Amino acid sequence: MIEILKDRNESDLLMVRFSDRSSNPIIMKVPQRRWSRSRQAWVVPNTRQSVSMIGQLFGKNNCKFSKEIILQYKPNISKAEINQYFARFRKSWSNKPTYSEIYKHPIIAELGQNMRVRNYSHKTITNYRSQLIKLIHYFHDTELKNITKAQFEQYLDFLVSKRKLSASSLNTVINAYKYYRENMLGLEKTSYFEMPRIIKAKQLPKVLSKEEVELILQKTTSLKYRAIFSLIYSTGIRIGEATNLKIADINRYNKTIFIKNGKGKKDRYVALSDKILSLLREYYAAHRPKEYLFENEFEDEPLSERSIQIVFSNVVKQCKLNKEASVHTLRHSFATHLLESGVNIRYIQELLGHSDIATTMRYTHVHSQALRQVSSPFDLLNINLSQKRT
Repeated sequence: MIEILKDRNESDLLMVRFSDRSSNPIIMKVPQRRWSRSRQAWVVPNTRQSVSMIGQLFGKNNCKFSKEIILQYKPNISKAEINQYFARFRKSWSNKPTYSEIYKHPIIAELGQNMRVRNYSHKTITNYRSQLIKLIHYFHDTELKNITKAQFEQYLDFLVSKRKLSASSLNTVINAYKYYRENMLGLEKTSYFEMPRIIKAKQLPKVLSKEEVELILQKTTSLKYRAIFSLIYSTGIRIGEATNLKIADINRYNKTIFIKNGKGKKDRYVALSDKILSLLREYYAAHRPKEYLFENEFEDEPLSERSIQIVFSNVVKQCKLNKEASVHTLRHSFATHLLESGVNIRYIQELLGHSDIATTMRYTHVHSQALRQVSSPFDLLNINLSQKRT
C-alpha cells in the first residue's frame, strides 16, 4: 500500500510513504523526489504531474491518496465517490495496512517508545520494528505473545526457503522477537523457549584496489558526493557516521574528526588528512551547509544514506568494474590498504571503531601484498612439466 499525503507544513509538497523497501527503486523515477529524514517519507512536488506519475508507477489500485489531494485535483468529485474510493481501503489491519496504520498498531507503537527510552539507535529500532510488523502479518490469526516454538521455527524456515534471507537478517528476526518477549512482555530470559542461533557464513570483505578507488572518485562528477566518498575511504568511517557528521566535528587545527555515537554508541576520533581537508573546504565553499557537513539540498537535515548508496551504485556501473561494490566497500578498502602499508592492526581497530580485534583480523585474509610474498611449494619442485621438454 502506497500512502500519499499533503505535507502539513509545506502545501507545495507531497509525502509518499510505504513499508516495503522494494518500492524505493520505483519512487526514484519520480522527478525531484527526495528522502526526508525528519518526515520519514519520500517528498515530491505537489503537482498534477507527480500525482499522475505515482499512480502510473505504483498502480492506482495500490495508491491511497488523501482526501485533500483528491479534492485539490478533482474539485467536482462528489461525496459519494470519495466514500466509495476510501471503502476500498477499509480492510483489516492484517491484510493491507497503510503506512500510518502500521505504526499505530499498539505493539509497534509500544516497541518504538520502549527502545527509545533505552537509547537504542534509530537503525536498530527501525530493524526491530520492521521484523515485528512482518511477524504480525504472518501470524495474523495468532497473537504475537502466543506464538509457539514450532510456529516460530516454521516462520524461520519460510524466510530461508522462500524469502532467501541471509543469516544476519534471520538473527535480527530472532533478536527482535526476543526483545519483545523480554522487554515488553516482561518475561524472564529463562522462560524463553530455545531459539536457534543462525550460523553466519564467514565471508571475506570485498575490497577495491587503489586504482579502482581512483577511478570511482574520478567518475563522481558531483563535488558533494565526491567529498563523501573520499571522506569515507580516507577515514574508514561508516556511511551512517558520515551522514551524522556536523561541521563542529571537524577540527582543522588538530587534523581530527570526532565521531559521536558510532556503532554501539561509542565515540572516537579519526585522522583528517590535509588532502581531504582541502577537498572539504572546496565543498563547503560551494554548498555552505549550516549544521551537518552533508545536508539535504532542500532542508537543513542530514543527507539520507539511501541517496548516497544510489549515487555510488550508479558510479560503479559507469566504471564497469567486474565486481560488486557498495559504499561500505570503501571502508573495507581503507582498512586493507592501511594493512598493506604496514600500519599496526591495533591502530586500524581503533580507527574503524571495532570492539573486538577478531573483527579487524578479517582484513589479514585479503592482504594481497602478504599473499604475494608467499611462495608455493610447487615452485620448489625440481622438475620440468612443460610440453617442450629438452
